[in-house]
Amino acid sequence: MKKARRHEGTKARSNQNLCTFVPSCLLNYHALMKRALPILLIAVVAIAPTSLAQKNAKQDPFRNPFKNPVDNPKLPRVLIVGDSISIGYTTRVRHLLDGKANVHRPKTNCRWSAYGDQHIEEWVGTSGGSKWDVIHFNFGLWDWYGWSQDVKATPKSYAKSLDGIVTKLKKTKAKLIFAVTTPPCIGPERKVKIVVTDKRAKEFNDAAIAVMKKHGVVINNLYAVIGKQRKKYQRGENDVHYNDAGRDLLAVKVAGVIKASISGDASTDTSGGPKTSAGNGKKKRR
Repeated sequence: MKKARRHEGTKARSNQNLCTFVPSCLLNYHALMKRALPILLIAVVAIAPTSLAQKNAKQDPFRNPFKNPVDNPKLPRVLIVGDSISIGYTTRVRHLLDGKANVHRPKTNCRWSAYGDQHIEEWVGTSGGSKWDVIHFNFGLWDWYGWSQDVKATPKSYAKSLDGIVTKLKKTKAKLIFAVTTPPCIGPERKVKIVVTDKRAKEFNDAAIAVMKKHGVVINNLYAVIGKQRKKYQRGENDVHYNDAGRDLLAVKVAGVIKASISGDASTDTSGGPKTSAGNGKKKRR
């Protein structure tokens, strides 16, 4: 009997302690939530606009180079084809030609010339009947550095691939502009650890210019635009890419040549400075 009473007493005290503990936990939980809730709300409010801004940026052709615009049917259609250098100036060119042209690009890095020769018809959409007024294109840096290629390009193979690309592009009846490849980086490139000399770059660029002159393609000399200012405009001595000032500089030149081509004033430019004429060697009527 005494053991039973002691057991009941212990049980009663346990129940009492439990009853005291549970409200205490609830009070602590509510107090914690009261302090944490404002912080959580601030976090949600901060994250939501960021996520929305990121989503909007992906859908904005003036911020996302791979988001092509909805065409204004009254404006000419322009296609920019090229590697990451062209990706870097695409949105800037769209801003500069806003209200003057619908500026598109393939939703990919177009890599090296032999790769471009295989895919150029897919990118321009000739099989789907896409209509382009101007096509501004470049291949070169991947050929110089040999990125991702089992068989490395030579000036001769580069010229052959470019010839194939131009032959296909001419079927579109668009005005063609070739962008001479921008300069190599000053030191060993960060991925392949090799230095592309000025001599090697010139051999490739000379081969490209010869092909373009053969086909009557307008030449936009972006190599000369950067010239000896690599240290100022490139991201680093081991990086072929450009800072914002460099991208702005390239975009202005590209937009200017495209605009001149649309108006019928673009001519071959191997010097890097803007040149204009009536086009096709004809005298401009006064």
